[in-house]
Amino acid sequence: MIHDDTIAAISTAPGVGAIAIVRLSGPHAFSIAQKIFFPRSFSPEAKNEKWLPKSHQATIGYIRKSTDEGGFSDDFVDEVVLIPYQGPNSYTGEDLVEINCHGSPIVTREILTMALESGARLAQKGEFTKRGFLSGRLDLTQAEAVLDLIHSKTERQSHLALSALKGALGDEIKAVRARLMELTTRLVAGIDFPEEVGELDISDVEKIVDEAITRLETLARTARSGRYLREGLKLAIVGRPNAGKSSLLNALLNFERAIVTDVPGTTRDSIEEPVDVNGVPVILIDTAGMRTTDDAVEQIGIERSNKAIDEAELVVLLIDGEKAAGHEEEVIAKKLLAVGRNFLPVINKSDLIKTEAGHGFDLKAGELLARALAAPICASTPVQISARNGLGLEDLKKLIERFAISDQSLQELGGSLNQRQGELCHKSLAHLAELKTAAASGLPQDCLVTDLRSALDALDEISGETVTEEVITEVFANFCIGK
Repeated sequence: MIHDDTIAAISTAPGVGAIAIVRLSGPHAFSIAQKIFFPRSFSPEAKNEKWLPKSHQATIGYIRKSTDEGGFSDDFVDEVVLIPYQGPNSYTGEDLVEINCHGSPIVTREILTMALESGARLAQKGEFTKRGFLSGRLDLTQAEAVLDLIHSKTERQSHLALSALKGALGDEIKAVRARLMELTTRLVAGIDFPEEVGELDISDVEKIVDEAITRLETLARTARSGRYLREGLKLAIVGRPNAGKSSLLNALLNFERAIVTDVPGTTRDSIEEPVDVNGVPVILIDTAGMRTTDDAVEQIGIERSNKAIDEAELVVLLIDGEKAAGHEEEVIAKKLLAVGRNFLPVINKSDLIKTEAGHGFDLKAGELLARALAAPICASTPVQISARNGLGLEDLKKLIERFAISDQSLQELGGSLNQRQGELCHKSLAHLAELKTAAASGLPQDCLVTDLRSALDALDEISGETVTEEVITEVFANFCIGK
């Protein structure tokens, strides 16, 4: 798509910095740059010399206000480095100019104002990336990966986004689409030219469809881990009073966030803090100790602990190793079983646990806790730690990481589907399942083509081959201005 207007925006974060970037894109980007940029190689007295942009070549110079005659005035705004990129070999696929200036908000605003006064308009959110998508420089999975990369908070998040930006996900979708498109073509040819081509053997149809289903199911499985890596895994730490929940929170954060005392009921409210656990963004929730109490404030804290279990994706059930399991753990186990919440059983104070010679720690689980430990919601065998001195914390982090990234598809593909892409992937799988049912029932092959085309439509929406303006607007509305 060719745009007839030129957009401009400040592409760096607000505030003071060493440098900032003002970006222009569109058919008049170069001519606007010529109106406001004066190369240092020109003599200071020069007023009307013509500077010609050279693509991908940086030029040092000055932003100078123009005169009514079309030349330059003596009013300097800033010394800058300007880099022009001639389309289609640019981020947007259009002529693009990046002005690297000093990072003063006053300077960047003045340069942007001069660009707007010279014929550009202010860019909308994500419009630079949107133009790159519309010009074919990026598919929609790559455009969405740009947003993921901008918002990444851990090294693993950035690597995941960069892999998708390089095209790993888009290439896999295109490969599946190509096989299904080939199948569609062969089926249609058999329908249109039955004597010359003939119907395709059902076993050949099923083979190709099964292959596509296997590859799409692998893609679909990445959506769960991808969601945790993008949005963060909510992890609630629950247990009886003085089990060491606040100590564990502080140990994982590596600073004293929660008050730790020997007085039961010190934590009266839920505390939430983000932390990087082996590259997985985790939102830690320290909760009030679960016990029977007449203290009204503490009761509210316990109610919030129950709410934290409801909202968490994973729970650390922290058991006091000095006291083993008891009534409090039974209450928590009952809650975990009722809501079907995944949990990690963790025994704290391992440095203080006394065991008989030759015997390990005896959990002495009650009926409900034993049921929970044997249920699928239990994500590991009990692990022993000492929140106070750090023993076993690395093992616990690995368990959290393994839960968040439980599927190897993420590592194999080097990327993950987001929620929009995941829903469309499941939609395509549903149509392929209907196709298999239709084929097994002996329905005419034109019915199979209908299901195939529906599956292809869903894949095309993922990559943006066919997508509505409403979806495009929704995707790019989450970007910042300037990207």
